Amino acid sequence: MYMIRKQLYLDERHERMLKQRAEEQGLSEAELVRRALDLLLSRGEGGEPVPSSRREALEELLARADAAAAEGDNSAWRFDRDEIYAEREDRFVR
Repeated sequence: MYMIRKQLYLDERHERMLKQRAEEQGLSEAELVRRALDLLLSRGEGGEPVPSSRREALEELLARADAAAAEGDNSAWRFDRDEIYAEREDRFVR
């Protein structure tokens, strides 16, 4: 999966809530934000649930992701910010 980096600003309340929920669920803050976006964007304009086929596909995807995470090593999903920046710098400095 190709990941795109985004930056956003949170107020202190959101920061506290995000950290607490991520810790409770054993997820990274980024993963929790992605899941929240999935839920938000899977709703229609008026906030109504989307047709069941899209909802079922999303639920299946999340279930598979949870199962993969429960199986063990999830190091492939962990990123070191310094390594990413160094790699980017190497590409553009040369």
